[in-house]
Amino acid sequence: MKRINRFLNRLLVTAALVPLLVSNLFLTGPAVSCAEEDRMEQMEQRKSLPIQSNEIANWPQGPAIGAESAILMEMNTHTILYAKNIHERNYPASTTKILTCLLAMENCTMDETITFSRDSIYDVPSDGSRLGGVDTGDTMPMEQALYCVLVQSANEVASAVGEHVAEKLGKEKTVEAFTELMNEKVASLGGTDSNFTNCNGLFDEDHYTSAYDLALIGCEFFSNDLLCKMSSTNSYHFRLKPDDEEDVWIASKNQLYKGKPYEYEYLLGSKTGFVSQSRQTLVSAAEKNGMKLVCVVFMDETPYQFEDTITLFQYGFENFQRVSIKDHETKYNIDTMNFFDTENDLFGDSTPLISIENDTYVILPNTADFSDTVSTLTYEEQDSDTNVIASISYTYSGVPVGGCDLVFYKSSIPAFHFSSSEPGYEITPDPPGEEAETGEMISAPELSTEPPEEEMKVVYIDVRKVILAIAITAAVIVLILFIISIIHNYSFSPRGQSSKRRRNRRRENRAARREARRRARWHNSSRRAPAWFRPGRK
Repeated sequence: MKRINRFLNRLLVTAALVPLLVSNLFLTGPAVSCAEEDRMEQMEQRKSLPIQSNEIANWPQGPAIGAESAILMEMNTHTILYAKNIHERNYPASTTKILTCLLAMENCTMDETITFSRDSIYDVPSDGSRLGGVDTGDTMPMEQALYCVLVQSANEVASAVGEHVAEKLGKEKTVEAFTELMNEKVASLGGTDSNFTNCNGLFDEDHYTSAYDLALIGCEFFSNDLLCKMSSTNSYHFRLKPDDEEDVWIASKNQLYKGKPYEYEYLLGSKTGFVSQSRQTLVSAAEKNGMKLVCVVFMDETPYQFEDTITLFQYGFENFQRVSIKDHETKYNIDTMNFFDTENDLFGDSTPLISIENDTYVILPNTADFSDTVSTLTYEEQDSDTNVIASISYTYSGVPVGGCDLVFYKSSIPAFHFSSSEPGYEITPDPPGEEAETGEMISAPELSTEPPEEEMKVVYIDVRKVILAIAITAAVIVLILFIISIIHNYSFSPRGQSSKRRRNRRRENRAARREARRRARWHNSSRRAPAWFRPGRK
C-alpha cells in the first residue's frame, strides 16, 4: 500500500511539473528568439549609421558594418583609415585587460612574482570569467599571469596584476591606485574619452572608453612582440601550484585565432570583450606587406564582431599603401655634395648636414601620390641631447597621414690637431680633457654645443654656390682690369689722337735710330776684316 501511495505521489508531482515544462518550452523559447531578433534588427539599423571617413574627398569608401562604433588605424603613424563614431563612449569590457597587461609589461619583468590578495580574488563575481583555484597569499610568475589574463581573460588575475604594478611603483597595493596609472597612461597616449575604474573591465557606469582611445592603447600594446604572442595564443597550460600533479589548461574564445572558424592569417593579436550593456567588443591587430593596422569594433553581435573586423582589415590592406618619405621628399633634404665625395675625404666625413629620419612613411590611398600631400614644417626647441631640429607633418585631403623628423648631423669623429715639430706632418688625436697647444688647429667638435640663452639660429652654407660666386667675382675683376687697360691705352678725342700720333712718331724715330746704329756697326766691322773676307771681292 505504501508503495502505491509513493507511486501516486510521484505521478501527481510529475503531472504538476509537466505543464510548467511545457510553458517554459513554448514561452521562454519564443522570448529568447524575440530578443535575438531584436538584436539582429538593431545591428541592421546600425549599418545605416554614418561613416565619417566616407565623407573625406578622394578617400576610399569604407564598408557598412553592424558595429555601433569602429575604427581602423595604422599602428605607427596613427593614420585613421576608417572612422565610425570613434569618439562615442562605450563600455570596453575585457578589452580593458590590454591596458592592464601593457602597464605590467612596461614596468615589470616577466620573472617577478605576484601575490593574490583577498580583494583581488573575492571582489570579482564568481560567475564571471575566472581562473579559479587560487587562495589568498598564493603566488604566480608575472609571465604566467599575463597569459591567464589574455588567454583565459581571468578577472581575479587581472586585479592581482594591477595591484602588483601599483605597489612596485610606490603606490598603495589596490585596484584604485592602479586605475590612476591606467588613466595617466591613456592621457599620455593622446586619449580624451576614457575613464578606467578597474583592471578587468567588469561593468561600471564610470568605466568607459572610445574606439579611438582603445585604438591608441592597441597601437602601443601590439607594438610589443611578447604581448602579440600572448594575445594570439589559442591555449596555454601551466602548473598552478608547485605541488600540483597535473597542469591547468586554459583556452581562448577568440575566433580569429589559428584553427578557429574565423581564422585570419595576418593576425598579430586580439582581445575580446563582452558585457550586456555594450554587447561584443573586439580589438585586434594585423600586418600585411609591412603595413600594421589596429581595428576596434564596439557594440556588435556574435559572431559578426569577427566578420566586421576581417572586413575592415581587408578594406585597409586593399585600398591603402605605405609611401617612403625619405625616397620622395626633396624640399627639406640636404644631401652630401659630390665635390667632397673622395676616397680620402678632406673633411673626414661626407654625411649629409640635414637628413630625413630613416624608415618613415605616410599612409595614402592607392590612387594618391606623395605629391598630393601637404607638408607642415615645425621647428623643435634646441636641445643638446638630440639632433632633431624640426618635424614635418603631412596631410592628405585634410587627414593626417604621417610625419618625420629632420635630423641635423653631429659628427662623432674625435678632435684632431696638426703638428709640424718633426719632419713631415702627422695627425694625432687630442687626449680627452686636454686643451690644445698654441698654434694647433682644432676641429669643430671642440666648440661648445651648449645652446645660447637666445634662440639658436643655424646657418647653412651651400659650398657649390660659394665656389660659383667666387668664380663669377674673379671673372668680373678680370673684365674690369681689361677695360681699364683699354681705356688707358686708347683715346677717341682729337687731343688724344694727336698724342697717339706723337707716340707713334717717337716710336718710329727710335726704331730708325736703332737701325742706323746697327748698319754703322756692320759697316765698321766689314772695313776691319781681311781683304779676302771683304764682301764683293773675288
